[in-house]
Amino acid sequence: MKISINDHLNYIMPILALTFLYFFFGKVSLLFLHGHQIVNIGVFASEGIALAFILFFGKRVWLGIFVGQFFLAFSNDIPILASLGISAVNSLVALMGYALFHRFALNKRLLEFRDISGLVFIMVIIEIFGAGVSNVILVWSHSISASNYLETTFSWWFGNIMGQMLITPALLLLLVHFRTLHILEYLLYAVAYSIYIYVIEVMIPVTNLLLLLSFSIPVVVFVVSQKGFVYGAMLSVVVAFVSAYAVYLGLGAFYLHGTIENVVDYNLFVLAHISTVHVTGILFEERKSNEKRLHRAIADEVKKNREQQIFLLEQSRLAQMGEMISMIAHQWRQPLNNLSLVNQVLLAKYQIGQLDDDALEQFKEHSHRQIALISSTIDDFRNYFRSEAEAKRYCVNEVLDDIFSMVEGIYIKDGIEIQLKHTDNCHSHGYPNEFGQAILNIVNNAKDVLLERQIEEKKITIEIECRDDVVISIEDNAGGVDEENMDKIFDPYFSTKDEKNGTGLGLYMSKMIIQEKLEGKILLDNSKRGAIFRIIIKGVSNAA
Repeated sequence: MKISINDHLNYIMPILALTFLYFFFGKVSLLFLHGHQIVNIGVFASEGIALAFILFFGKRVWLGIFVGQFFLAFSNDIPILASLGISAVNSLVALMGYALFHRFALNKRLLEFRDISGLVFIMVIIEIFGAGVSNVILVWSHSISASNYLETTFSWWFGNIMGQMLITPALLLLLVHFRTLHILEYLLYAVAYSIYIYVIEVMIPVTNLLLLLSFSIPVVVFVVSQKGFVYGAMLSVVVAFVSAYAVYLGLGAFYLHGTIENVVDYNLFVLAHISTVHVTGILFEERKSNEKRLHRAIADEVKKNREQQIFLLEQSRLAQMGEMISMIAHQWRQPLNNLSLVNQVLLAKYQIGQLDDDALEQFKEHSHRQIALISSTIDDFRNYFRSEAEAKRYCVNEVLDDIFSMVEGIYIKDGIEIQLKHTDNCHSHGYPNEFGQAILNIVNNAKDVLLERQIEEKKITIEIECRDDVVISIEDNAGGVDEENMDKIFDPYFSTKDEKNGTGLGLYMSKMIIQEKLEGKILLDNSKRGAIFRIIIKGVSNAA
């Protein structure tokens, strides 16, 4: 496979960048804070840069750590062999950090508390090894005395840990989010906060450490809450470097006591910002993550509910088709009987020799009338069950008249009297077919209850009232709904009938149609005679 120039550049550039950054910020760290040659009890930024680079770009950038550390050590009068040894140890430490980071399956985006706490734990472990072995090399090369080994080892360890806790999260988050980050805004926040810290630490300067914290920490927390962990981590770096510059100038809260006290105060100040950013940053990131998961879960549930409603609608349609077939069969029975009778008359006249033109014309007229009646029945039911694409103005009274003219025969056959009471015509705007289906579902439910309970004088009363809204009351005399079922009567699949006589979808679909399609509401109560359903839909002026 041929490797392009871009591939070579993508491989080499991170190594070269790491070499330069490691050396440059190592020099800056040693310049600003007190220490012994390359041993620094303050923030040693180079180690933080090294760990961030190897976690983001992978093991291949170890060479940048090696070369940068070698030139840094050698330029600070460390013998060449000792410089090579320290460079090898620091490279190995970074590789150990990379291996442990992936062994613990931590996320480079630092989205959860386990990611940042795991990263800090890795820093502590690998730097114990790095500081211990590197200072053995310094003792061996006579760069430090054996009596100072523990002190310099602690300083080395602490400086590296501080550098990693400060720089690694900030740089790692910047590299991860670089493509989606608004760089100009990011830099603007960095510059603005640098000026703010410079004013209170160098220009004023504030000399009380607690007062200084009260000025700086709330700003950091606010930025983290508004812009996220990546901005907050950057601000903690700004605080560390501006404060280091104040130490270098001999100003502010870190230059009032002895050397050790000032360095301790500085490190506590920086640690306070690091801890605040890490804790608040993770809390806000986890909150955002939980909100996203919640939104996804809600979206999934909404999708499932929509699919469930479609499924229920299809089931309801199938049930209605069964009812429609039963209704059509009933409506066809009379014209089919009439056709059969006309045929028999025609055959009888033929057999007795009375089949003349008048008989044929009469047969034609009667048969055409019955066939037209059958065709009309099909059209009525087809139009009734057809879905409507657009809402329109319709007369509520006419819709109910049309429905019950179609199904009246079935209710008469079952001995059920339907009383339709209305005075003025009421108008609404919506979907008349769906409205009719919802009403018919409720009336059919009342019919089934009347038959099931074997009521002697079965009656269903439907009353239409025109107010600001249109109110349709449907009352039966079947004794009402049991109190324990009141809250469940509109639930899908809930039915008081046996399995072969009920799907539990009729009233549920009526409620869905009335609430969602017609933007109305349906209420259930018990009257003295039985159950009474009240459907309330928006009214339209009759003059409209």
